[in-house]
Amino acid sequence: MNHFSWGVEVKSWKRWTIFWVVLAFGPQQLLAEEWHQYGVSKTGQQAKPEMVTDAELALWGIVDGCLNSRLVHYFYVLNSHAAVLELAGGKKVLMRFHGDCQGVEQYGFVHTAQNDKFCADSHSIRVLQTGDRCKVESLEPYP
Repeated sequence: MNHFSWGVEVKSWKRWTIFWVVLAFGPQQLLAEEWHQYGVSKTGQQAKPEMVTDAELALWGIVDGCLNSRLVHYFYVLNSHAAVLELAGGKKVLMRFHGDCQGVEQYGFVHTAQNDKFCADSHSIRVLQTGDRCKVESLEPYP
């Protein structure tokens, strides 16, 4: 009986150890995977985007690095390095900023389209409240 009781305690101890290890390290791993999904590491460094063909970009409405601004239905900020543009029809585009765009997470941003186009490398967004400008580095399909 003692041996069995001790075995249960050992098994219970092992379960609790596994529980605490998963609890301690699991969410960090999940967070790292989530950040990687956005193309940004936990330290804020941008991951190198995968190469996408012009034909694939065109399926998302991105032609010559530009997006028709009339397609943008909604947007949300992921972090100070990226935002997601939700298009009419349900597709999403990841908009990366050059460097760290301070205040964009807290205040959001606005953009004035020129000729109904929103282009990477030539357009910028303006952070609300602060008025700071952040240059758009790239527009990429977002899964």
